[in-house]
Amino acid sequence: MKRRQAGLAILILLAALLVAVPALAGCGGKTEGKANTILLGIMADFTGTAGTAMQPTIAACEEYLTKVVPNSDNPFEGVKVRFTRFDTQLDYSKVTGGYEELKSRGVDMMIIMNAQDKELLGDRPEEDGIPVIGTMGLQSMLADEWSITTWSPIQTQGEVEMLFIMDDWDYEGTGRSPRVGHVGYTLVSSTYYQEGINKVRNAYPDKFEWVGFERGALGNVVWNAEVGRLKNCDYIIVSTAGAMVSSFVRQARFGGYTGKFITGMEGFPGFWPLVVSEMAGSLDKLYGCYYVSWWPWWDEDVPIIQECKDYINKYHAADADLLLHSSAVISGFELGKAIEMAIRYAVDTVGAENVSRAALKDGLFSIDVQLDGYINRWQTSKGCSNALQWKQRAFVYNLSEDKFVPLATVYDPVLTRPAC
Repeated sequence: MKRRQAGLAILILLAALLVAVPALAGCGGKTEGKANTILLGIMADFTGTAGTAMQPTIAACEEYLTKVVPNSDNPFEGVKVRFTRFDTQLDYSKVTGGYEELKSRGVDMMIIMNAQDKELLGDRPEEDGIPVIGTMGLQSMLADEWSITTWSPIQTQGEVEMLFIMDDWDYEGTGRSPRVGHVGYTLVSSTYYQEGINKVRNAYPDKFEWVGFERGALGNVVWNAEVGRLKNCDYIIVSTAGAMVSSFVRQARFGGYTGKFITGMEGFPGFWPLVVSEMAGSLDKLYGCYYVSWWPWWDEDVPIIQECKDYINKYHAADADLLLHSSAVISGFELGKAIEMAIRYAVDTVGAENVSRAALKDGLFSIDVQLDGYINRWQTSKGCSNALQWKQRAFVYNLSEDKFVPLATVYDPVLTRPAC
């Protein structure tokens, strides 16, 4: 027993040393013998409700910058990229401590995936001079000059979903307006979805019959009451994540709901394999599933999709079937490409040996590019909009072909977009 306890103590000591190693980095992430290393700190939900989608997303971003770019025809000159992580488990109480932990490790830039986490941090990154990048933004953060997001605020997803419903519904044939409801959870992200939804309801009061906004506690997978109140809807907007999405879809279908489901980027595209697994044996009930988002999708013949497929074939062939049915790699590559652009700008501007947090921040805000296959030009507007992309499309699940396909209409969320 003593030998086992001693062995355990050694393992604990080694684990503590491994955790402490990143903290040895000085200000700006430079370590002895690695003066040109750029340290990126990631704060995300790796093991909580959104973990199953977040893990491959972050892995794709990390491997894009540490494997794909270095092994390409145009590797970084004079710098290398390293990552360090903090798992929030989608728990807001861990956010401030996670930020301070990453800061103590000497990160040069932070990747904060949950927009609400950045909102909780307030002005800390700016005060500490740490640039931040994430995916989806928030209205309250649009003027932040130390952070950018690859996608527009959550409110725009609610707006675009409602615009799609107006476009999709047959007003003349039915002789009425569509009945619409929203199911979310007790995180503020669902509140922000509802803000975008309400913008459209207020602008077009005669175009919808509003049924209600239902919310389940985080982690809830029993939806009997919510299904009962929403099952007569023609459209249900779903703003939950993980098993909350898949369990609601199953219980709604088996509870008599025959209308359509529509989610944003964190719903069906992030967790579609969970939905399919939940409906095993009843896949015919996965009709009427839609989502809205900014990106190209898997069957589109555009460069980033081919890059994503090449990456999966080379590094994750065993998981190809799952990865090619989710958005994880696409969103991870988008994030990686934005960071790549910032790093290249910083190196070109101040030199590899002088890359600093400020230079990386300037690099983030220098992004201005039209990538093949994208409906948006990636660019920000200083002091007004730090989101790279705004316009979105709807994607529909084709039951017979077992895949999502993009629809042609492009929606511009003008009600939730600032007039810069």
